[in-house]
Amino acid sequence: MNLPPETAKFRWYYIPELIILFIVIPVLYVWDVIPVHKIIPLLTLLVYCCGILLIRKPVNSDRFSIKANWKIILFLFIAVSLSVYLFIYFYVNDGRLLADLTENRKLLYMILMYPLLSAVPQEIIFREFFFYRYGTIFRSPVLLLAVNILLFSFAHIYFASSIVTIFTLVGGAIFAITYIRTRSLLVVSIQHSLYGLMILSSGLGEHFYKAF
Repeated sequence: MNLPPETAKFRWYYIPELIILFIVIPVLYVWDVIPVHKIIPLLTLLVYCCGILLIRKPVNSDRFSIKANWKIILFLFIAVSLSVYLFIYFYVNDGRLLADLTENRKLLYMILMYPLLSAVPQEIIFREFFFYRYGTIFRSPVLLLAVNILLFSFAHIYFASSIVTIFTLVGGAIFAITYIRTRSLLVVSIQHSLYGLMILSSGLGEHFYKAF
């Protein structure tokens, strides 16, 4: 497993930083300690991560590359989409495959904003920043990957939904592996957007728009 090259040196404050950003803040939201809208800390964290990347990470020509094995990416997306719709059909009470966007305007607005206001920021934070910043803490590539997947799912605990937990674990694994293979923020952001739009427009959409 080849991870993006890590050029940053280990510093002691990386560990408390990781704990605060990826564990403490989600827990505070579950306890309703942070009173502001949930998009605000996401954007604040985005600014922080972008600042670190701009100052410390060398320019990576692969960051905005579109090169990837798109056949595998699209095949996997179709397979996951079919699995989602089968899950809805057999296990969700009303069995409604698609969200009613005429009735739920908030969900419609979230779908329109999702790629730029959610998918891209999440990929900058959880892939571009995370693998660069914390590669010196988790020397084992497998351990680094596992922690990334778990913390990506953990960041969604304020949804208080087992469905969200399961799907973000699967999604986190898919996105992390794609990023490792391509080293492209653009590719993984497109992939994340596809999955997010599919989920939000499906019968499970209402489980995922709580943040908005």
